[in-house]
Amino acid sequence: MLALLCVVSADAAKKAKNDGMVKFTLYGADVQVHFDAKKRVKVKKGTDEEIKKCLSWLADAISETEKDCQRTKQELNLCDWAYVKMLDKLSRTALGNTNEATLLMTSLMQTSGYDIRLTRDEKGQIRMLYLTDAFIYHHLFYSIDKKNYFMYGDTLTGQSQKILDVKFPEGKPVDLRYQGEMNLPVQLTEPRTLTSIKNPDFTFTVQVNKNLVDFYGDMPSFMINNDSMTRWTLMANRPLDKHLQNTLVKQMKQKLAGKSQQEQVQQILWWMHGNIDLEKTNPNQNNFLFAYDEDLWGNDRAFYPVETLFYPYCDTEDRSILLSRLVRDVVGLDVVFVYYPGHTAIAVCFTDAEVKGDYVVLEGRHYVICDPTYIGGLVGETMPMVKGEKTTIKKLER
Repeated sequence: MLALLCVVSADAAKKAKNDGMVKFTLYGADVQVHFDAKKRVKVKKGTDEEIKKCLSWLADAISETEKDCQRTKQELNLCDWAYVKMLDKLSRTALGNTNEATLLMTSLMQTSGYDIRLTRDEKGQIRMLYLTDAFIYHHLFYSIDKKNYFMYGDTLTGQSQKILDVKFPEGKPVDLRYQGEMNLPVQLTEPRTLTSIKNPDFTFTVQVNKNLVDFYGDMPSFMINNDSMTRWTLMANRPLDKHLQNTLVKQMKQKLAGKSQQEQVQQILWWMHGNIDLEKTNPNQNNFLFAYDEDLWGNDRAFYPVETLFYPYCDTEDRSILLSRLVRDVVGLDVVFVYYPGHTAIAVCFTDAEVKGDYVVLEGRHYVICDPTYIGGLVGETMPMVKGEKTTIKKLER
C-alpha cells in the first residue's frame, strides 16, 4: 500500500511539472502563466542558426503566455520595471539560467511592445538589450541608430559583445518613471520605533511593506534628460504607499494638529536628524543613523522613501528624499530639492507666516532651507560645511 502511494505521488508530481503552467512569486504575489517547454529548442553555443530556431519555436509557444503576462500586469498594476522583472523571473523559472531563458524573455518583451536587441559574447552567452530614455548608472549600453540600448542583468566585463543582426519590430522604451501604486501583497516588517532627538513625545512605530522594499532594491539608479538632479527628484516624487499614508502620515498629522507650518516642519526635521554611526557599531538605535553608502553598499545608492524607513542607515540624499515626501504629505507645502557639492537638503515654501533663515529662490518664491543631516539644526539653518557653496535646486511635485 505504501509503495502504491509513492507511485501515485510521483505521477502527480510529474503531471504538475508538465501541466503547461509556470508558477512563481513576484514581490509576494503568486503568479502562474501558461508555457509549455516540452518542445524546447536548446541554444548551447549561441549560434545564429540555434537562435533562429529557438525564436521560431517561441513565436508559436508564447501566445497564451503573453496574454497571461499582460493580464497579470493589469491585475497587479505593475510598472514597466516590475513587468520586466516578472518576465525575467518567469523565463528563469521555466528554462533556468540559459540562453533559451534569455530568448524567452526577449520574445515576451517584444510581443509586449518593447524595443529590444540581442548580443552574444565570445563564449556564446546571449544577453538582451532594452531601449529606455533614461540613463542607467553602472550599466553597459550601446548606441544603435542614435538610441541607447542597455544590457539587462549584470554588466559583463572583459568580454567583447557582438550585436546580433536579429530583426525585431520597433517598440516603446522601458519607462522607469512611475507614480502609481502597484497592487503588491502587504508583508509588514518588524516594528521599528523612531524617536525625535529633541522631542521624546514625537515618536512613531513604523512598519513597511517588505515586498515594496524588495522591488525598490531591484530598481536601477537612473537619470533622465541628462539631468543628474533627477536621480534623486524622481525618487522623491514617488508617493508613499497606502499603508504608510494610513499609518505614519496620518499619525504625524494628528500629533502636529494646531501647530504652525514652521513648528510642524521643525518637529519632522528633528525626528529625521538621528545620529551618526560611521563605524556601524549600533544599528539598533531608535532613530535614523548616518553612514556612507560606499561603506554600506560599495557604491552610491540612494533610497526611495520607504527604504529609508526600513534600513538602519541612511545618508544625506536618503534623508532629503524622505523629508521632502513627509513635508509635502503631512504639512502640504511646496518643496524644492537642494544640491550642494557633495551634499543635499530641501527647502520649503511656507505660506502661513514669514519664516526667517537661509533660503533659495525659484520662480520668485522663497524656499527656506531644511537640512535633515544637520543634526539638531533649525528650520532656516544651513550646514556650516556647505554654507556659501553654489546650489542647484529643483522643484518637487506635490
